[in-house]
Amino acid sequence: MTCAVAKNPTRCVPGNCRARHASAAVALLFGFASGCSTAGADYTPGKLTAEQLANCRVVAQAYVDGKPEYPAMRDELKQDPVAIAWFVRYLEQEIVQAREGHIEILGQETVPAAEVRLDPKSPTPWNLPGQRPDSRAIGQIVAIGASAVDVVVNDLVLHPQEFVRTIGIEVLTGIGDPAVPALLKLASDGESMQQRVAARALGEIGARGESLEALRMLAHSPIWRIRSDAAQGLAKGGSGARDLLMEMLADDDPFVRRKAGEALANYKHRKAANALIAFLEAAKKSKVSSDELAAQKALQIMAGAKRPRTTGAWRRFASSLPDEVAVKEIEAKEGGR
Repeated sequence: MTCAVAKNPTRCVPGNCRARHASAAVALLFGFASGCSTAGADYTPGKLTAEQLANCRVVAQAYVDGKPEYPAMRDELKQDPVAIAWFVRYLEQEIVQAREGHIEILGQETVPAAEVRLDPKSPTPWNLPGQRPDSRAIGQIVAIGASAVDVVVNDLVLHPQEFVRTIGIEVLTGIGDPAVPALLKLASDGESMQQRVAARALGEIGARGESLEALRMLAHSPIWRIRSDAAQGLAKGGSGARDLLMEMLADDDPFVRRKAGEALANYKHRKAANALIAFLEAAKKSKVSSDELAAQKALQIMAGAKRPRTTGAWRRFASSLPDEVAVKEIEAKEGGR
């Protein structure tokens, strides 16, 4: 069974457009949740009872209206796993519509933004000057935290479109450590695309501890695309992530080597710079122009330079960077924060 959305052709009059548009947006998703099945969707957070539906609508409307009591209402809704999951779905829809305008994230449980907003030329329903609606919605999912992870993973991270997956990574990065267990599971048990997304998200949260070990496993995948995403995921980590990137400069695939170099450029350490210089020298010797360009680009990023340099000039630059002892001291201070 699928449900049709009734469309009201009546145009807004000044003074009540925002409220009416907000009410339409609030009612739409929860209207589907109350009684419609999702054609072609494998995941649903569950069916809302009439009471849960009423609670969701009240909280969503309070969010739209910016009521001061909204945060407490949101936190109370977290006590109901099904209701909070549907509220997260409402926020997801707000993010996607704000960025794209027309895209399916929940199968037949959502419609184009133009069908939600009765007058496409009217102002947005948000009365928050200087704050984008997608940023506001992301902030709310982050505030919900662990209770939102399962929904975000299934709706966004596992979505077939890269655009939506990227939003999912951004949201999970904001949630941080509570999202790591779900991402570790994807990294170990997921299909190729799921492992790639897990690599990027784990790296954004921080390539340390179990996340680093998962990225190490993905860095040795037989699939080059997974290895390249693992390299990107290693851009934010400690000495372990840096050393793994140094190893990946010898990967069999030139694209993976390039991504490893780009990620290694984030480590402004003497050891990382010398590894890139050795990579540059090997590329010159073997006459692999793509590796030479990748090495030069990575060193330029590290140095903030606009032009390539000779290996001698790069070695002088490397000697000005912190050594291993200084790096460990820096990491110890950061770890104690």
